[in-house]
Amino acid sequence: MATMASPSKPRVERPSTTTLNGRLVDATLQLLREESPTELTVRRIATAAGTTTMALYTGFGSRDGLLDVVYARGFEQLRQAMESAGNLADPAEAVLQLLGAYRAFALANPGLYGLLFERVLPGFDPSPEVRSTALDTTFGLLAAQAGRALGTDPQDNASRALGYTLWALAHGLVTLELSHASRSPLAHPVLTQTDGQDVLDTALRATMAGWNRAAPPT
Repeated sequence: MATMASPSKPRVERPSTTTLNGRLVDATLQLLREESPTELTVRRIATAAGTTTMALYTGFGSRDGLLDVVYARGFEQLRQAMESAGNLADPAEAVLQLLGAYRAFALANPGLYGLLFERVLPGFDPSPEVRSTALDTTFGLLAAQAGRALGTDPQDNASRALGYTLWALAHGLVTLELSHASRSPLAHPVLTQTDGQDVLDTALRATMAGWNRAAPPT
């Protein structure tokens, strides 16, 4: 009597490493939108991605390996938010638009902004290569407009010095705004009825005007 062949078991498709890695990156970005960055543990990320901590270690080697990728991805998103401002004919207005987009990104993504520009996760410091490449994705946009305003090459020291000064000013105001968000729009009671974007624009205009006056004659 012939024996009946047992039905073959359906093949279970395992997710590829690339797919898992993408899920882990996306889950980390989502957690940064929803929660405090200090709660970003390996287990929390793996759970949010629907996988295991082993998958994270296999794909990235460590939590910091994953965060390096998230850090770079965050700067790509920031660049996308800023880059359309470079189309303006007036470089001074382009600077206002660039750093206005920077502020809007920070307010909409405080957790991710903290990862990019603050030390919100103990023990995490992006690798020098990742940091250099990531920062250039956005700082280059600002240095280009500073160079247009000064009539210098974007890589010139003068362009980069002005660009850095403008970024530092914007970063300081945005950080104050974020740190006091639960109390008032800005840090001081005198400014509670003042729009943060207006304060930023005024400060940037004053800095650019003063910079031009302070520039030595050529």
